[in-house]
Amino acid sequence: MDFRYFMALWRFDQGRLDYFQFDEIKRLALALEKINGIQKPAVDNDILRQALLQYSPRPFAPANYTVWRNYKRVFGCLLLATEVAGKIMCTDLCKALASDSKEIDIDDYMGHFATHFYYPSPVFDGYNTKDTQIFPVVAIVKFLLSGYLEKGKTNLTVDEIGSYLIVNEVTGLEPLSFYSTLKPQSFQGDLRQTRELTRFISQFSFLKWNNPNLYLEVTNNMEAFQIEKLLAPQLNSRQSDAGAEVLNLGSHFQSTALGDLTISQVNVIDTEFTEGSKIRVTHLRTERSAKLKEFYFSNFSNPHICDMCFMDTERRYPWADRIIELHHLLPLSSPIRVDAGKTSIKDIVGICPSCHRATHKFYSKWLKQSGLKDFKDYDEARFVYDKAKQEIILT
Repeated sequence: MDFRYFMALWRFDQGRLDYFQFDEIKRLALALEKINGIQKPAVDNDILRQALLQYSPRPFAPANYTVWRNYKRVFGCLLLATEVAGKIMCTDLCKALASDSKEIDIDDYMGHFATHFYYPSPVFDGYNTKDTQIFPVVAIVKFLLSGYLEKGKTNLTVDEIGSYLIVNEVTGLEPLSFYSTLKPQSFQGDLRQTRELTRFISQFSFLKWNNPNLYLEVTNNMEAFQIEKLLAPQLNSRQSDAGAEVLNLGSHFQSTALGDLTISQVNVIDTEFTEGSKIRVTHLRTERSAKLKEFYFSNFSNPHICDMCFMDTERRYPWADRIIELHHLLPLSSPIRVDAGKTSIKDIVGICPSCHRATHKFYSKWLKQSGLKDFKDYDEARFVYDKAKQEIILT
């Protein structure tokens, strides 16, 4: 295969990463499901834009073009919707997210994406049913798992994706043992779109992005092998029509066990808050992320002071380092975006272990009294956190 052609295969929708965050994906699904089956709208009556205005804060610029014209590739990459015979058609995955978004966590969605999204993609030009299918997400995760199992290495750069995976024409279909045999090759090429794809998949609860590294966070070999088993590429008959194939890729959605991997690690302190919820297990996993904690202590002023009770843990416990724990406000379903130079970490606060435990209990009590399973949005979660903070009795 021609090298330049192969490089072009690892594509994504560069520059629109905000539209690829899981909570935004769920909002897109709600809007798309509402207009499922309609003819492509005209600029003067863009009912897709009207539907999106009800759910999403994103601009979908420019306003003088239809949303579908400018964002069709976004919806296709996300396996949410496509065009068939001039009509906008939603996938089963989109419908599931729209109807049951509270029960579908990030690992459910990303697990489906990883095992179905392949190159050459029907979303981009050059799609055909004859080329070998390349599952880039599976290949990346397998390479990380192999490094962890063989060498204890838990990180991977985008450049390494190029020199180990892309150049060696890795497909993601190879056995895990194959990845430890890969040798790097020098190359020059534009990996910006691959970087976007890498940042997108870092939303898996067991992955973290901290530029320029993608980190794997597993606790033991058994968990690594479970992830590998659950991310088996789905090889199905391909449709010659690109739109029909996108529908095919978004079909037969089922929740996965990926979000359940750490349930056994939920201790007694967390039981009341989690109540078996996969989304809350993802929440707890994010709070315990070693890489996120490293980022927090390296970039925040006075990171050793509890945001709840204002205790200076460094002064109180001079023999202990980094007592502060990270509390994840909301969204419970999405990890924090950590990227040098452009960081969104508003959902995280540092609090001492006692306040952390008490906050989870407060959350659980408030949700039960309100008859809710989870907070409806960030503002509500922030309100409840602040309410707990106000009710602390400081002596």
